[in-house]
Amino acid sequence: MLNPDIQIGAPFLVRSTVIPGTSYTNGDVFSMDAHNAIGLTINYVKGWETSLEIRIQVSNDGGVTYAQQSAESTSGGTITVSLSERTFSATGVYSVLVNPVRAKLVRVASKVTYGTVASGSVTIHAYPLYV
Repeated sequence: MLNPDIQIGAPFLVRSTVIPGTSYTNGDVFSMDAHNAIGLTINYVKGWETSLEIRIQVSNDGGVTYAQQSAESTSGGTITVSLSERTFSATGVYSVLVNPVRAKLVRVASKVTYGTVASGSVTIHAYPLYV
């Protein structure tokens, strides 16, 4: 069902088609303005690398410091918090929703894992959303 209250910001390029290295490389920083969620479209063409990994980072102090998105799991009453990474291991166009986001600035960092050579490509577009 269509929700008429969803507001979509203008899409913009976060990462070009250059495949990143084995260390995280930050994409462009973007403002969330009045939005509270992010839609990502990740177009990944897998080459010889094992996988593509991305992480979402947020800042509320004008980009001086960034915090990485986290995830929680519960076992036996213990809540374990880990830094979140998303791994993509096959060619495809992926749609990822990151919700909620409570931050002024956001950036998407990416890297690949590979043995001898990285030959794939990736393009990441972001769509700030208000849901």
